[in-house]
Amino acid sequence: MLSMTFLRAPLTWLALGWLGLAVIVVLFLFNEFRNREGLSQKTPWIARIWPLALMLVLLVGRRLPLLFYNQEINPDESQILSQAITLWHYPVYWQSTDGATMGPLSSYVSAVPAFLGFPLDYLSGRWVGFLCLLVSVVAGYFTLLNLFDLRVARLGILPMVVFLAFSQHPDFVHSTNEQLSLALLGLGFWQFSRVIRGGISQEIRAFFWLGFICSLVPFAKLQGTPSALVLVGAAATELFFQRASITAATFGKALLALIAGGLVFPLFFISCTLLFGVFDDFVQFYLLANAGYGTGNGFIGNLGKFPAFLGRTTDFSVYILIPGAWLLVSWLLFSRQWQQRKRLLIYSGLILAASLYAVVKPGNEFTHYLLYLVFPLSLLYGWLVYQTPSPWLAAGLLVLISGSVIGNVWATYRHDKRYNLYISTPTLNRQTPQSKVSQTIAQYASDGERLVVWGWMPRYNVETQMPQGVCDNHTIRLVFGSVAEKHVHQTRYLRNIRASRPPVFVDSVGENCVWLNDRATQAHEVIPELNAYITANYTFVGEVEYTRIYVRNDRIGGRTAQTGSGI
Repeated sequence: MLSMTFLRAPLTWLALGWLGLAVIVVLFLFNEFRNREGLSQKTPWIARIWPLALMLVLLVGRRLPLLFYNQEINPDESQILSQAITLWHYPVYWQSTDGATMGPLSSYVSAVPAFLGFPLDYLSGRWVGFLCLLVSVVAGYFTLLNLFDLRVARLGILPMVVFLAFSQHPDFVHSTNEQLSLALLGLGFWQFSRVIRGGISQEIRAFFWLGFICSLVPFAKLQGTPSALVLVGAAATELFFQRASITAATFGKALLALIAGGLVFPLFFISCTLLFGVFDDFVQFYLLANAGYGTGNGFIGNLGKFPAFLGRTTDFSVYILIPGAWLLVSWLLFSRQWQQRKRLLIYSGLILAASLYAVVKPGNEFTHYLLYLVFPLSLLYGWLVYQTPSPWLAAGLLVLISGSVIGNVWATYRHDKRYNLYISTPTLNRQTPQSKVSQTIAQYASDGERLVVWGWMPRYNVETQMPQGVCDNHTIRLVFGSVAEKHVHQTRYLRNIRASRPPVFVDSVGENCVWLNDRATQAHEVIPELNAYITANYTFVGEVEYTRIYVRNDRIGGRTAQTGSGI
């Protein structure tokens, strides 16, 4: 597969993508007008699976260029990979690395390819993220299948699949740090749907797994916690609603299973932090630091800016919101039924509200946050489809989705003059990139040794395969925030660098650095103690691509420092 070529307009890839979408649309239409099946115990398993299988084939085929594109698309990819590289060498989180808003589970999962013999580069990171994406889609499909029927499952999940398949927006296709938490939430929804479909007395184990899976979400990314809490609350509410129809023993077992499942991993995790002496770091640098994360404008203030936030990308609106608007209008015109499954409507609305809170609360307009809204909206769309059985609703939805794809793909081509934004061949963008900065670092150190990068350019750790020499792989929290907050992070940074004594120290603040470009206020010299340590123990060897490189004195070997400017 590594011999595959993806150029500006790979005809085979384009043709298969369009053909796949056309097959899905035609078969879904046929089932609407000729073979309107619901779902019963007698429904053959192949009838349940074929719509999902077709959509997965479309998704995998459309994502192939990305899965063979070994370049950074978003700095978050380098950040999580540098954490994974560090954990591969030094496996205790908060001793060796700290993902800031990224949870420890995301970093550990990103390190799994190393155990299988694969390099921790952008390819392995993107494959891990894509597998999480597939879990989200499959879990979402079976959730709708359990809660409603086969028709709802295929139509409700289709906008999500088309969005994930045809969007080429960098924020929606890079290996985001949200993907593990989204996969876990998807599995949590699936367990919840098992409780609804199978009944409490038959699905007590589902309560345990629901609690267990949802308890993992905060350790993957805290941003997913509101959705997980609402999901657990919905399961508990459903248990209380049905308590009159089950025995007291069954009620007690289900409630105990939910609580026990929710406690197992947090207790295990906290025990590990105590065992390895990082419990205080867990509280200080993960819970407290992220509790106040955001712009400080407050939820209401940020909510007022949300429409402008949505305007930062057309893909989410075209593929997700416009089909949803059609479903809502169709329901208002042709159905307005809401008595059936009304508790599911309430649960869907609450989960969507919790997800919206998670997206809006920080105030940072990172468009990949919108991924938290995709499945909650799909759940709501499923309810609308269920309440509106008219085949013309499905016909309109399928035509609208097809038109959206055609229009958006053409708009991408007009803007970028190519259909595929992620070009790769066996000799282009397939190997781990090597910048001039990384080539210079390699003159004084080798992979496996520690590297400290001041600023926000963890890509150098990925390119050199060198683990971090400090917990922070970006220094935003060392130069922004209150005096007290900066002091806490600066103190740890100094302790880390003195302990690791990296052979190379890189100050990336400048024109090429992400966010941190002003050397007067953001370079390492703004911390006197750090500046003194670097001055005493390191030699400036030059500036490459607007990045200053310092080498530990014992590695210089008598070389004199170079003066340089951006190359």
